[in-house]
Amino acid sequence: MGNESHLQQAAATTVSLMPHRKAVNIVAMGSSRNDFFQAQLMETRPDILLNAETWTINYMGAQIRCDRIVHVDPVHPYLGHPVVRDMCEAALKDNTPFYTSHPHPKYPNHVVYPFDKVSASLGGITYFNTSVAYAIALAMSEGFTEIGLFGCDFSYPNVHLAESGRACCEFLMGIGTQRGIRFAVASGSTLMDMYTGQQPYGWFADPNLPPANGGKLMNAGQIFQHVHAVRNPPLLRDNVYYVQSAVPANPEPLV
Repeated sequence: MGNESHLQQAAATTVSLMPHRKAVNIVAMGSSRNDFFQAQLMETRPDILLNAETWTINYMGAQIRCDRIVHVDPVHPYLGHPVVRDMCEAALKDNTPFYTSHPHPKYPNHVVYPFDKVSASLGGITYFNTSVAYAIALAMSEGFTEIGLFGCDFSYPNVHLAESGRACCEFLMGIGTQRGIRFAVASGSTLMDMYTGQQPYGWFADPNLPPANGGKLMNAGQIFQHVHAVRNPPLLRDNVYYVQSAVPANPEPLV
Protein backbone atom coordinates (compact mmCIF):
# COMPACT_ATOMS: atom_id res chain seq x y z
CA MET A 1 0.00 0.00 0.00
CA GLY A 2 2.86 2.33 0.86
CA ASN A 3 4.55 1.67 -2.50
CA GLU A 4 1.28 2.26 -4.36
CA SER A 5 0.78 5.57 -2.58
CA HIS A 6 4.38 6.54 -3.38
CA LEU A 7 3.88 5.72 -7.07
CA GLN A 8 0.66 7.72 -7.21
CA GLN A 9 2.42 10.67 -5.63
CA ALA A 10 5.29 10.40 -8.12
CA ALA A 11 2.85 10.24 -11.03
CA ALA A 12 1.02 13.32 -9.76
CA THR A 13 4.32 15.16 -9.47
CA THR A 14 5.27 14.18 -13.02
CA VAL A 15 1.96 15.45 -14.38
CA SER A 16 2.29 18.74 -12.51
CA LEU A 17 5.76 19.30 -14.00
CA MET A 18 4.56 18.82 -17.56
CA PRO A 19 4.33 22.14 -19.45
CA HIS A 20 0.77 23.31 -19.96
CA ARG A 21 0.08 24.62 -23.45
CA LYS A 22 -1.74 27.92 -23.51
CA ALA A 23 -1.80 29.53 -26.94
CA VAL A 24 -3.03 32.80 -28.39
CA ASN A 25 -2.91 34.35 -31.86
CA ILE A 26 -2.62 38.13 -32.01
CA VAL A 27 -3.97 39.53 -35.29
CA ALA A 28 -3.17 43.12 -36.25
CA MET A 29 -3.83 45.10 -39.43
CA GLY A 30 -0.56 44.66 -41.35
CA SER A 31 -0.57 42.80 -44.65
CA SER A 32 0.60 39.51 -43.11
CA ARG A 33 -2.85 39.28 -41.52
CA ASN A 34 -3.67 37.47 -44.78
CA ASP A 35 -1.47 34.61 -43.60
CA PHE A 36 -3.91 34.14 -40.70
CA PHE A 37 -6.88 33.85 -43.06
CA GLN A 38 -4.93 31.59 -45.42
CA ALA A 39 -3.94 29.31 -42.54
CA GLN A 40 -7.55 29.12 -41.38
CA LEU A 41 -8.52 27.72 -44.79
CA MET A 42 -5.79 25.10 -44.91
CA GLU A 43 -6.79 21.46 -44.75
CA THR A 44 -4.11 20.89 -42.10
CA ARG A 45 -3.85 23.95 -39.91
CA PRO A 46 -0.57 25.02 -38.28
CA ASP A 47 -0.28 23.95 -34.65
CA ILE A 48 -0.38 27.54 -33.43
CA LEU A 49 -4.01 27.83 -34.57
CA LEU A 50 -5.21 24.74 -32.73
CA ASN A 51 -7.01 25.25 -29.41
CA ALA A 52 -5.83 28.84 -29.24
CA GLU A 53 -7.46 32.13 -28.35
CA THR A 54 -7.64 34.91 -30.94
CA TRP A 55 -6.96 38.50 -29.92
CA THR A 56 -7.34 41.39 -32.35
CA ILE A 57 -5.58 44.74 -32.44
CA ASN A 58 -7.58 47.92 -32.95
CA TYR A 59 -9.81 47.85 -36.04
CA MET A 60 -9.20 44.15 -36.71
CA GLY A 61 -11.79 43.72 -33.97
CA ALA A 62 -14.34 44.90 -36.52
CA GLN A 63 -13.27 42.29 -39.06
CA ILE A 64 -13.18 38.95 -37.25
CA ARG A 65 -14.78 37.44 -34.18
CA CYS A 66 -12.27 37.10 -31.42
CA ASP A 67 -11.81 36.36 -27.74
CA ARG A 68 -10.39 39.79 -26.83
CA ILE A 69 -9.77 43.16 -28.42
CA VAL A 70 -6.75 45.29 -27.48
CA HIS A 71 -7.45 48.92 -28.39
CA VAL A 72 -5.42 50.94 -25.90
CA ASP A 73 -6.35 54.31 -27.41
CA PRO A 74 -9.65 55.52 -25.92
CA VAL A 75 -12.52 55.26 -28.40
CA HIS A 76 -14.29 58.39 -27.13
CA PRO A 77 -13.20 60.72 -29.98
CA TYR A 78 -13.84 58.12 -32.69
CA LEU A 79 -17.34 56.79 -32.03
CA GLY A 80 -18.61 58.85 -34.96
CA HIS A 81 -16.50 56.63 -37.22
CA PRO A 82 -18.68 53.74 -38.44
CA VAL A 83 -15.88 51.17 -38.13
CA VAL A 84 -15.20 52.07 -34.50
CA ARG A 85 -18.88 52.28 -33.65
CA ASP A 86 -19.69 48.91 -35.28
CA MET A 87 -16.69 47.29 -33.60
CA CYS A 88 -17.74 48.51 -30.17
CA GLU A 89 -21.38 47.48 -30.69
CA ALA A 90 -20.44 44.00 -31.95
CA ALA A 91 -17.99 43.47 -29.07
CA LEU A 92 -20.68 44.52 -26.59
CA LYS A 93 -23.20 42.14 -28.15
CA ASP A 94 -20.72 39.24 -27.92
CA ASN A 95 -19.47 40.41 -24.49
CA THR A 96 -15.91 40.44 -25.83
CA PRO A 97 -13.41 41.94 -23.37
CA PHE A 98 -12.18 45.24 -24.81
CA TYR A 99 -8.88 46.40 -23.30
CA THR A 100 -8.34 50.14 -23.38
CA SER A 101 -6.84 53.00 -21.38
CA HIS A 102 -10.18 54.72 -20.70
CA PRO A 103 -13.23 52.40 -20.68
CA HIS A 104 -16.22 54.10 -22.27
CA PRO A 105 -19.23 54.22 -19.91
CA LYS A 106 -21.54 53.18 -22.74
CA TYR A 107 -19.80 49.81 -23.05
CA PRO A 108 -19.67 47.65 -19.90
CA ASN A 109 -17.39 45.14 -21.68
CA HIS A 110 -14.62 47.76 -21.76
CA VAL A 111 -11.92 47.05 -19.18
CA VAL A 112 -8.91 49.13 -18.26
CA TYR A 113 -5.66 47.57 -19.44
CA PRO A 114 -3.87 46.14 -16.34
CA PHE A 115 -0.79 48.29 -16.85
CA ASP A 116 0.44 47.87 -13.27
CA LYS A 117 0.20 44.08 -13.20
CA VAL A 118 1.69 43.63 -16.66
CA SER A 119 4.58 45.96 -15.89
CA ALA A 120 5.24 44.16 -12.59
CA SER A 121 5.34 40.81 -14.41
CA LEU A 122 8.13 42.23 -16.58
CA GLY A 123 10.16 43.50 -13.68
CA GLY A 124 8.91 47.07 -13.92
CA ILE A 125 9.37 47.55 -17.67
CA THR A 126 7.02 50.19 -19.13
CA TYR A 127 8.31 50.18 -22.71
CA PHE A 128 5.03 49.82 -24.63
CA ASN A 129 4.73 51.98 -27.75
CA THR A 130 2.13 50.06 -29.74
CA SER A 131 -1.04 48.09 -29.07
CA VAL A 132 0.66 44.93 -30.36
CA ALA A 133 3.32 45.30 -27.65
CA TYR A 134 0.57 45.69 -25.05
CA ALA A 135 -1.06 42.48 -26.30
CA ILE A 136 2.22 40.53 -26.26
CA ALA A 137 2.99 41.74 -22.75
CA LEU A 138 -0.51 40.88 -21.53
CA ALA A 139 -0.24 37.36 -22.94
CA MET A 140 3.15 36.90 -21.31
CA SER A 141 1.85 38.12 -17.95
CA GLU A 142 -1.07 35.69 -18.11
CA GLY A 143 1.16 32.69 -18.69
CA PHE A 144 0.56 31.99 -22.37
CA THR A 145 3.23 29.60 -23.59
CA GLU A 146 2.69 30.04 -27.35
CA ILE A 147 2.04 33.35 -29.08
CA GLY A 148 1.24 33.66 -32.78
CA LEU A 149 1.68 37.04 -34.47
CA PHE A 150 -0.14 37.95 -37.68
CA GLY A 151 -0.37 41.37 -39.30
CA CYS A 152 2.24 42.72 -36.87
CA ASP A 153 4.46 44.09 -39.60
CA PHE A 154 5.32 47.78 -38.94
CA SER A 155 7.52 47.94 -42.03
CA TYR A 156 7.60 46.43 -45.50
CA PRO A 157 10.39 45.24 -47.80
CA ASN A 158 11.97 47.99 -49.91
CA VAL A 159 9.81 50.70 -48.28
CA HIS A 160 11.67 53.30 -46.22
CA LEU A 161 8.67 54.48 -44.21
CA ALA A 162 7.80 52.43 -41.14
CA GLU A 163 5.49 52.57 -38.14
CA SER A 164 6.91 52.63 -34.64
CA GLY A 165 6.55 49.46 -32.63
CA ARG A 166 8.71 46.81 -34.22
CA ALA A 167 11.66 47.24 -31.84
CA CYS A 168 9.33 47.24 -28.84
CA CYS A 169 7.64 44.00 -29.89
CA GLU A 170 10.93 42.26 -30.68
CA PHE A 171 12.31 43.42 -27.32
CA LEU A 172 9.37 41.80 -25.53
CA MET A 173 9.71 38.68 -27.66
CA GLY A 174 13.32 38.40 -26.52
CA ILE A 175 12.21 38.46 -22.89
CA GLY A 176 9.48 35.92 -23.63
CA THR A 177 11.90 33.62 -25.42
CA GLN A 178 14.15 33.58 -22.35
CA ARG A 179 11.12 32.54 -20.33
CA GLY A 180 10.44 29.59 -22.60
CA ILE A 181 7.56 31.12 -24.56
CA ARG A 182 7.33 29.93 -28.17
CA PHE A 183 6.57 32.58 -30.78
CA ALA A 184 5.19 31.91 -34.25
CA VAL A 185 5.29 34.80 -36.73
CA ALA A 186 3.48 35.01 -40.05
CA SER A 187 5.90 33.91 -42.75
CA GLY A 188 5.24 37.02 -44.82
CA SER A 189 5.92 39.46 -41.97
CA THR A 190 8.92 41.75 -41.58
CA LEU A 191 8.78 41.17 -37.82
CA MET A 192 11.86 39.12 -36.87
CA ASP A 193 12.72 39.26 -40.62
CA MET A 194 10.45 36.29 -41.22
CA TYR A 195 9.91 37.22 -44.87
CA THR A 196 13.61 36.52 -45.47
CA GLY A 197 13.46 33.12 -43.77
CA GLN A 198 15.58 34.64 -40.97
CA GLN A 199 18.63 34.32 -43.16
CA PRO A 200 21.81 34.84 -41.08
CA TYR A 201 24.05 37.57 -42.46
CA GLY A 202 27.50 37.10 -43.93
CA TRP A 203 27.88 33.31 -44.24
CA PHE A 204 28.76 32.65 -47.89
CA ALA A 205 28.46 29.06 -49.09
CA ASP A 206 31.61 29.76 -51.12
CA PRO A 207 33.93 32.34 -49.48
CA ASN A 208 35.15 33.41 -52.91
CA LEU A 209 31.70 33.97 -54.34
CA PRO A 210 29.49 36.58 -52.62
CA PRO A 211 25.73 36.57 -53.33
CA ALA A 212 26.14 39.82 -55.30
CA ASN A 213 28.13 37.79 -57.83
CA GLY A 214 25.71 34.89 -57.97
CA GLY A 215 26.80 33.01 -54.84
CA LYS A 216 24.55 31.73 -52.10
CA LEU A 217 24.26 32.21 -48.35
CA MET A 218 24.18 29.24 -45.98
CA ASN A 219 21.08 28.61 -43.92
CA ALA A 220 21.28 28.13 -40.15
CA GLY A 221 21.63 24.35 -40.34
CA GLN A 222 24.49 24.60 -42.84
CA ILE A 223 26.21 27.21 -40.66
CA PHE A 224 26.15 24.85 -37.66
CA GLN A 225 27.74 22.11 -39.76
CA HIS A 226 30.32 24.53 -41.17
CA VAL A 227 31.38 25.85 -37.75
CA HIS A 228 31.57 22.32 -36.39
CA ALA A 229 33.74 21.23 -39.30
CA VAL A 230 36.11 24.22 -39.04
CA ARG A 231 36.41 24.60 -35.27
CA ASN A 232 34.86 21.37 -34.02
CA PRO A 233 33.38 22.87 -30.81
CA PRO A 234 30.63 21.19 -28.80
CA LEU A 235 27.29 21.98 -30.40
CA LEU A 236 24.94 23.52 -27.86
CA ARG A 237 21.88 22.87 -29.93
CA ASP A 238 19.58 22.76 -26.92
CA ASN A 239 20.28 26.45 -26.38
CA VAL A 240 19.44 27.47 -29.95
CA TYR A 241 16.05 29.09 -30.44
CA TYR A 242 14.33 29.36 -33.79
CA VAL A 243 11.34 31.63 -34.18
CA GLN A 244 8.71 29.45 -35.76
CA SER A 245 6.80 30.34 -38.89
CA ALA A 246 3.08 30.52 -38.20
CA VAL A 247 2.22 29.31 -41.71
CA PRO A 248 4.26 27.35 -44.24
CA ALA A 249 6.14 29.55 -46.68
CA ASN A 250 4.65 27.63 -49.63
CA PRO A 251 1.39 26.09 -48.41
CA GLU A 252 -0.12 23.32 -50.47
CA PRO A 253 -3.29 24.42 -52.32
CA LEU A 254 -6.58 23.03 -51.08
CA VAL A 255 -7.83 20.09 -53.12
